[in-house]
This record gives sequence, structure tokens and C-alpha cells, in this order.
Amino acid sequence: MTIEAEKNPARATARERKLRGMGRPLDSLGPPRRDRKEDHEEQRPSHRNRLCRSRKKRMATVLLVDDDINALDALKELVGQEGYRVRTAADGSDALQSALDDPPDVVISDCMMPRMDGLSLMREMRRSSKLARVPLVLVSALVTPPPDADVAGFLRKPFAVAQLLDILHRVATP
Repeated sequence: MTIEAEKNPARATARERKLRGMGRPLDSLGPPRRDRKEDHEEQRPSHRNRLCRSRKKRMATVLLVDDDINALDALKELVGQEGYRVRTAADGSDALQSALDDPPDVVISDCMMPRMDGLSLMREMRRSSKLARVPLVLVSALVTPPPDADVAGFLRKPFAVAQLLDILHRVATP
């Protein structure tokens, strides 16, 4: 510390003021010590990382169904980032066959698709003893879900990512 800074703290250099504020001796030549809070934040994993690690024990398998390849790719990326295992199908018919071969833990399906739409997929799943209890989330541009929809969730397009993840976390149990 300079003699000037000892007499008049206002004249202290920026480094001297910083060292004084950190409680370090002003004659310290070493690098400034980082704040304790920063140290703990780096060592402690974030809430999201802890959730993903705990889910990695046995993550649910999600079957995504949509005829729009761009929407399917986006959903696959989003759901995969949450740590779920993801399978995809281009329509209800492919999804039904995939689900019968290896039942997923949850199905997220668009309503309007060629060959077999989401509602027909739902009906076929409910008729099957293997798939009757598999939760189904329908995604559609329709304002409300059809009255006969036996689904775990319904999302109106466009939907917020948080809405999808909330429903998925609630219904997807391995």
C-alpha cells in the first residue's frame, strides 16, 4: 500500500481498494481471491444437472409422432436434452407398430396426420392390452381436445416448451 493511500483512502489505487474490500492485506502480491459464493456455485451442480443425473438411472422412453419432419426433429432434440430416450414415427400407423413391438412409457402425437391420425392412434392404443395404460399427449392446432379423447394431456399449437415439459415430467414414469 502506498503512503498516499494510507493517509487518504480516496487516493488508493483500484487494486488497493479491491484488496481492502476483500479483506486481504494490501501488500498482497498474489492473485485476488475469488468470492466464496462463486467457488460454491462452481462446485455445486445446477438444479437442472442434478435432475438429469437422477433421471439417468432409468429414464422414460418417449415415442414422438408427427408427419412434419421439422417439428419431429425439434421435439426430438428438446425431449432428448431433458434426458429421455426418444423414438420417432412419421404417422399413427408407424407409431402403433413401434409401440406394440416395444411399448414406450409415454406417446406424444400430433392429431392431424396421413394414414392414421392421432385420435385413431389413441383408440387403437386403448384397445390394446399392451398399450392401454401408456399415457398419450395430443398436440394439435384444434382449439380444444375432442370430447372422446382419453389422453394424459393436450397441447394446442403453438405451445410453450415449458408446457410440454411439465406434462412430460408429470406423466413419463419408467
